Amino acid sequence: MPSVPDVITNQYTAFRLAEKHFKNRAVKNKFPSLRKYQDSLVDLSRPDRQEDDEVWKAGWWSPDHEPNMTSSGTSWKPWKMGKGKEKEQGVRPDLPMSDLEAIQLEDGREGWIVAPGCILIPNYLSIDDQLEFLHSSLTEYTLPPNPLSLSTHYDLPHNLFELYSRDPDHIVQPKHLTTPASQRQSNDATDIPKSRTLIETEPASVIGYDEIVARNKTWTGDAPSEKLKEKTVGQLVTEMRWANLGWVYQWSTKSYDFSRDEPIPFPPRLAELCHQVVSSVPWHRVFAPGDESYSCGWENWVKDYAPDTGIVNFYQVKDTLMGHVDRSELDPARPLVSLSIGHSAILLLGTASRHDPPRPIILRSGDCLIMSGRGRQAYHGVPRILEDTLPAHFDSQDTDDDTMRAAKKFISSARININARQVFPPGFVRPDKA
Repeated sequence: MPSVPDVITNQYTAFRLAEKHFKNRAVKNKFPSLRKYQDSLVDLSRPDRQEDDEVWKAGWWSPDHEPNMTSSGTSWKPWKMGKGKEKEQGVRPDLPMSDLEAIQLEDGREGWIVAPGCILIPNYLSIDDQLEFLHSSLTEYTLPPNPLSLSTHYDLPHNLFELYSRDPDHIVQPKHLTTPASQRQSNDATDIPKSRTLIETEPASVIGYDEIVARNKTWTGDAPSEKLKEKTVGQLVTEMRWANLGWVYQWSTKSYDFSRDEPIPFPPRLAELCHQVVSSVPWHRVFAPGDESYSCGWENWVKDYAPDTGIVNFYQVKDTLMGHVDRSELDPARPLVSLSIGHSAILLLGTASRHDPPRPIILRSGDCLIMSGRGRQAYHGVPRILEDTLPAHFDSQDTDDDTMRAAKKFISSARININARQVFPPGFVRPDKA
């Protein structure tokens, strides 16, 4: 008869097992063990000195988080802090890097190939850049006409974050209370499944532009919930999970809305930075002759990469992002540029199969990850934000204005990820707009 651990292992894919490990909050004051995955763990931007490392200082390498091996299996004993006792932080181990390839970027920085087509550039954003994009993410990227995760359900003020900075108790009404009954869509909660079902969407590059447009003609938009109550601006901002830039992504259909002639204008500063980082990569070092992605068109990215869509993810420290593959762009290989701001996080980076063990990567504030080629078909997700790992440069300063002070208040319990991508390959002509 198989043991209980064997039965549990057989129930889940390797990717799901890794997700469950890092998401585990079953025991109070216990972090999931990093050492369990240290043979494959990547942490490229950690400070040289252990004492300067936010992850180490937060106790993520503490032996108190390691499982106790017993004859009956693995167990955890809740850690209790005695009076006057400091938590043992342990020793940060060296991590293997022999299977990672370093590449010199055109701007003099160093990047690392962490998976096929995936380049991690540690500390790409300076402290000033991180503060700039923190401020822009909240004050600029949340402005209309950019859709927010809250937009379907609440009658949002146009200056949501500005109100958060000066009047967080301002009341916002849900749409079902502000929209006449005759104009409301039906939203029967009894039709909503109780459990999540994994749906593998067809790649946009396979079904094609015309079919995407045809399918979306039957979509009339999501109906606002009729169960929500009024909330303060302060409550809503901490419940905000994403802002959409450029071409609007429809979460319900998992495709872009091409009904507009042009996308919502993409932030110029962000577009410039993404173009610069893609242009700085020596792509001939990333894609060698014979590689599966060698013919993906990388030779042109240096001159014609221009992001036209993006999602700004706002994570609170207990939030997660399930493993997934982004399949909605018409060019399935063009780079996705991802920027990290705020608390560190575990990224699980796998392959095109959930059955292959993923590689855990610690993404720290300022890191830049580029996914391209067949790396765009790799499952990836964020199962854990690493609590108490916010860098000191996000502390409030006397010189901060009201909105920067509010932005730092927000990031004190959060992480922001900005990811940008290009929907259309250069030269693509939309048949219905020609």
